[in-house]
Amino acid sequence: MPLFMVKKEAFDSCRFGKRDVDLRSVKPQWKNSKVGDIATIQCGKSLLRKRITKVHRGSLARIFKDVDYKRIFPEASTVFEAVRATRELYPDADEFMAFELEDVV
Repeated sequence: MPLFMVKKEAFDSCRFGKRDVDLRSVKPQWKNSKVGDIATIQCGKSLLRKRITKVHRGSLARIFKDVDYKRIFPEASTVFEAVRATRELYPDADEFMAFELEDVV
């Protein structure tokens, strides 16, 4: 079960349905995550559980070709802002994973 630690803004966006894709650099702790897995999104002591419905993997260009940037960074006005935000979070990453998420009922 993947655990995604996020900042409050990202947590609230996910909680209120503004953001339904989580973007990560490829790391051992979630590189084997697959469709159907339950992801735990954590901010401090607050938790959300979401089901992974699709996994995208590749370069940042590939991810933003396959997934609308607004689903990852709803506050971004352009894809360039989304790329800049990603580079601030992951300055040295070359490969990324994007997890499409849905509520667990």
